[in-house]
Amino acid sequence: MMPSEFHQSVSEPARLLVEKGTLLYAQHQAPLDESEWRALEHLLEQVDYDHVIAGDSSESHSVHVARFVNDVKRPESLHALTDEVKRIVMSEKMLRFYSHFTGADVLCLRRCQANLLLPGDYIGLHKDQDSNPDYIATVVFHFDDVYEGGDFVTHHPELGSKHYHPAGRSVLVNNCEIPHEVTPLVQGKRRTLACFLSTEFGDSPSPRKAFKLSN
Repeated sequence: MMPSEFHQSVSEPARLLVEKGTLLYAQHQAPLDESEWRALEHLLEQVDYDHVIAGDSSESHSVHVARFVNDVKRPESLHALTDEVKRIVMSEKMLRFYSHFTGADVLCLRRCQANLLLPGDYIGLHKDQDSNPDYIATVVFHFDDVYEGGDFVTHHPELGSKHYHPAGRSVLVNNCEIPHEVTPLVQGKRRTLACFLSTEFGDSPSPRKAFKLSN
């Protein structure tokens, strides 16, 4: 199912994501239990991060990234811990959760990465479908409560701009058609795990640039 077909076939719960563009779930609204949140946090502590200063659509960033899955050509595992991450974020209960806002029962995790922002870091304005037009929804798991700045800002073509400041152990879902950015972090640290979902399991439809790293 291509994104254009997504608009035509979504169920009523999924239509909210199409209309609003962004959904935010508090910890008690998401299916992960305490042990699963702790397990994900532990996995994020075991990986090495690259400092990315430009994205694959040439947008400007300053963000530390550890990749578990990427789909430059087709989805592939990039880390020895990928299966442990997928066991949590792609479990049966999580797939049921995702189906509420995607309208799809079968989903591919095409891209999955940990993002770490330290003071001064930010994520520049971009649209996830510029990386891959097959992306439907990006699910972002948040791990930190105490940070200043680092707002997730969406720029909806009809609803305008909106700021989100997700709490720790909340889940933000963004329609991949909606441009967004993360404002510079002022204080603290901001750790997230971003999962890019699609109904397509095959090759990526178009090539894209490599991420640009700092020296």
